[in-house]
Amino acid sequence: MWGAMRYYILIGVVAAVAAAWTGAWFFIAGQVRGEIQAGANQGTAARELTYRALRIGGFPFRIKVEVSRPRLALRGGRMDFRWEADKISAVRHLWQPRHVVLDLTTQHRFKAAQDGSWRELTLDSRQAMASVETGADGRLQRLSLDIKEVRFGLGAATAGQRVLPEAARGRRLQFHARMSPDEAESIDLALRGDGFEIANGVLPAHMATMAPMIGLFDLQTTVTGWPRNWSASPPGEGASPSPLARWRDGGGTLEIRTFHLLWGKVEITATGSLALDHRMRPIGALTARIKGHNALLDIAVASKTMSKNSAFAARAVLGLLAAAGGGILSVPVRLQDGQLYLGPIAVAKLAPLALN
Repeated sequence: MWGAMRYYILIGVVAAVAAAWTGAWFFIAGQVRGEIQAGANQGTAARELTYRALRIGGFPFRIKVEVSRPRLALRGGRMDFRWEADKISAVRHLWQPRHVVLDLTTQHRFKAAQDGSWRELTLDSRQAMASVETGADGRLQRLSLDIKEVRFGLGAATAGQRVLPEAARGRRLQFHARMSPDEAESIDLALRGDGFEIANGVLPAHMATMAPMIGLFDLQTTVTGWPRNWSASPPGEGASPSPLARWRDGGGTLEIRTFHLLWGKVEITATGSLALDHRMRPIGALTARIKGHNALLDIAVASKTMSKNSAFAARAVLGLLAAAGGGILSVPVRLQDGQLYLGPIAVAKLAPLALN
């Protein structure tokens, strides 16, 4: 008798747990649907998010969201930016509500206009995955993006045009961002590209002598003074209106822990610190090791930053320094007063970064 009662009690407990779990799943799924719909319904003149269809599944252990034809439009100042894709999907487990994995394997179309002139960029890949982790307050803590067999198309935006001329393709592109555990307003950023081939005509004319293959691009940095809310109004009268200028005015810096570029016969490794000057031009100092520095001087001459006579003298000086280092040029690199210096030699002009 007692054995049969325990059996019925066990069945009741299992049924109650299953009912509670089912209710919790549908409640969370409803919350997710409501948040997405609210985001789409709260469009403004500056931001508009739309989609064609929304599907939520994954019962019983996951919340899986599939969105077809998502579109985002951002408008402000002289810039107009738009993004759209065929579909994207996101998955999170019920026991990890702050961790979301996104499948972005589809064609992404980006359009940007400045002063009425439109350009379009398309991104295709064999696989594109992203991982997003947030804190208890909902703020982003960690973001990772991994794209394999990536292809970029670039051209003037034309209505109905689905295929753009290929601008570049690469084996793998990775991006990582995380809030720095050492400082409250710092963020660690990393960008790596492997095996990128650039199509003919994409590089500007003064860089036409560079090889079409970038074997490796690896950048690991820490951005200090990262604003917690980019959209907040700048405090005080006379403060700079743009987020980038506010970052500069707050003493923000870009600490480069690793920079490694392998482009044809040119190889550069560097570390250092950068910021922005009063005219929004990069300023700072780096320590660099450069192989194939003559290619950089060729670019300087082609861009008319340096005369042929100055380049001839620079080759002699830098050549001696490189010879002393076994073919590797080890020099300080300075960015100052709108000029880029290799040692004592100015090799490039630095334009101000756009404020809008």
